Amino acid sequence: MGPPDSASLRTGEQHLYRTIFIQFLGMGTADNAPKAEQQREEPASREQEQEERIACLEQELQQKEERILRLRADFDNYRKRMQKELSSLLSREKEQMLLKFLEVYENLAAACQAHDDQGLNMVRDQFRRALEEEGVAEIPTVGEPFDVARHHAVATECSPEHREGTVIREIRKGYSLCDRVIKPAYVVVSKGDTHGQSDRD
Repeated sequence: MGPPDSASLRTGEQHLYRTIFIQFLGMGTADNAPKAEQQREEPASREQEQEERIACLEQELQQKEERILRLRADFDNYRKRMQKELSSLLSREKEQMLLKFLEVYENLAAACQAHDDQGLNMVRDQFRRALEEEGVAEIPTVGEPFDVARHHAVATECSPEHREGTVIREIRKGYSLCDRVIKPAYVVVSKGDTHGQSDRD
C-alpha cells in the first residue's frame, strides 16, 4: 500500500476539523445551557421582586393614609373642643360683666323710686334697653308657680288668695341671660289656706 495522496489527506483533515468543530459546538451548547436557563429565570425573578415591592409600597401608602385620617379626626375633635371651651369662656366673661352692670342698674332703679326725677328715669330706661339688647330679661315672679331653678324662697306665708307653691311677693328681682338664669329672684311663696282652701285662686 502506497502513501496517501493529497486528496486523501485533505479529506481526512476536513473530517478531523468537522469532528473537532462538532465537539466544540457540543461543549459550547452544554456550557451555555445553564446560562440560557438562568437568563429565562432572571426576568421572572425581577418581575416577582417588582410585584413584591409594589405590594409593599401600597401597604405603606395605605398605612400613611390611615394615619392622616386619624390625625385629621383628632385635629377636628381638638378644634371643636377648643371652640366649645372658648365659647364657654366668653359666655362666663359676659355673664360676670352683665352681673356688675345689673348691680348698677338696680341701684339706679332704687334711686328712681326714691326720687321721681325725669332725667334719672330716662337713664334707667336706656340702661334697661341696653341690657335687653344683650339678652338680659327679668324673671317673672308674682303669680307664677315657684320654680327652684329661677326662684329663691326666702319665706312662706299663708295666703287664701293663692294656691300653695305660688309666688306672692318679690323681694329682689332675678334675671336670665338668653333663657339661662344668672341671678335668681328672691321671693315669698304661698303656703295656701291653712283652713283647707289652698286650691282656691
